[in-house]
Amino acid sequence: MRSFTLMCAVLIAACAPAQDGAQDSLTQEEARAIAKEAYIFSYPLVMYYRTMYLQAIDPEPGSTAVGFGDWLHLGMSTPEDTDIVTPNNDTPYSYAWVDVRAEPWVLTLPPIEASRFYTSQWNDLWGFVLDNPGTVFGGNDGISVLLASPTWEGDLPEGVDRVIRGDTDFLGTLTRTQVLDNDLAAVDAIRSQYQLQPLSAFLGTDAPAPAPAIQWKRWQEDVERTDGFWGYVSFLLPLTIPNPEDQPVLGRMSKIGLVSGEPWNPDSLDPEIREAIAAGMQDALADLDEAGNNIVDPSLYFRTREDLAGDYFSRAVGVLAGIFGNWKSVSVYYAILTDAEGNPLDGGQHDYQLTLPGDQVPPVKYFWSFTLYNLPQRFLVDNPIDRYSIGSATPGLKTTEDGSLTIYLTNESPGPDKESNWLPTPDGPWWLVLRTYGPGEPILDKTWKVPPIRRTR
Repeated sequence: MRSFTLMCAVLIAACAPAQDGAQDSLTQEEARAIAKEAYIFSYPLVMYYRTMYLQAIDPEPGSTAVGFGDWLHLGMSTPEDTDIVTPNNDTPYSYAWVDVRAEPWVLTLPPIEASRFYTSQWNDLWGFVLDNPGTVFGGNDGISVLLASPTWEGDLPEGVDRVIRGDTDFLGTLTRTQVLDNDLAAVDAIRSQYQLQPLSAFLGTDAPAPAPAIQWKRWQEDVERTDGFWGYVSFLLPLTIPNPEDQPVLGRMSKIGLVSGEPWNPDSLDPEIREAIAAGMQDALADLDEAGNNIVDPSLYFRTREDLAGDYFSRAVGVLAGIFGNWKSVSVYYAILTDAEGNPLDGGQHDYQLTLPGDQVPPVKYFWSFTLYNLPQRFLVDNPIDRYSIGSATPGLKTTEDGSLTIYLTNESPGPDKESNWLPTPDGPWWLVLRTYGPGEPILDKTWKVPPIRRTR
């Protein structure tokens, strides 16, 4: 075990600021480039803090924060759910965050029926997907895993399958549990058996001394697009364990005053350098927004640190477009942004339909669904039939004799005889995400293609 104070000292030494006078040799061009790189590198850290703060920390009246080590079980996603962008509507979410500074925690999932899909995805604050105990990585017979600090050393307890650890002492889960035939009550019964226990409670031993309290920085909505972003970066860096792979970018960040263990103080920088930093942030935002609006295969952006191989831009785009997205081995996502002619999708201007021929239904082991979102917000769309997704588990879908399925994507009802296959659109820009759970080889090797969306009006 180590104290939080000692950890900060180690981090300060590892990410020491530039030597005195370094700012004098820093050009505006260099400062702008460093700020752009620093923003892209740090964006996931700040946005995962936002999610952790809203779900586990926020002390304000009316907050849904539940603290560390407790579950926040949500119902089916609706347009009112804005904690994360592009939520799915197939597997009600269960969130939890753990602080593993003092000791590890143990996650236990119960056995469930073979026909149902569940996965407990765990990420660190950098946005790396760490593991997925559940159907794909462990089966449906139940499992216990250890959630540990990157610096923890100890023996794996009996009855615990493996260790999950990242690059931060705060780990979060988005656990997905499939709804079958609208059986939310059955999902709730399963989720009531999800357990999180400190290791000492799991073993029945005395608990260690608690980790030092942290004065959490209050989250300000939309701060990520202002210069207040940098204050969150400097606050959060001491809560991470520096990875050697990141040392080059951390060293460059110190040249513009972003140093672990030191507050962000823009007033200490020359006005020209501050202007260059602001311009660098805008450069980063422009690139991220453009990439986020042109995603074809979201699965490319959700990876382990090893798979990412230093591609910080892809990591940031993934967080921007769909925070807590999962590995392609669990689910592959397709983003559909345009119609068959390459035009942006707009429910105020056109009606559309998408036809899946009988031999082109997504090849999956578990299930698939299309979910529709507004733009630029990327949230679910309010509609008169409260339908936000449609797919293989949707009751009452109508297919033709040859097995083909047509989905109607319109702002107004396509008619009573077609409403079973209707996915309502907003009166404005939208996009579609296809999620495939347990993707088959034709999806993984990219030989299967999503049929085009065609205008009908």
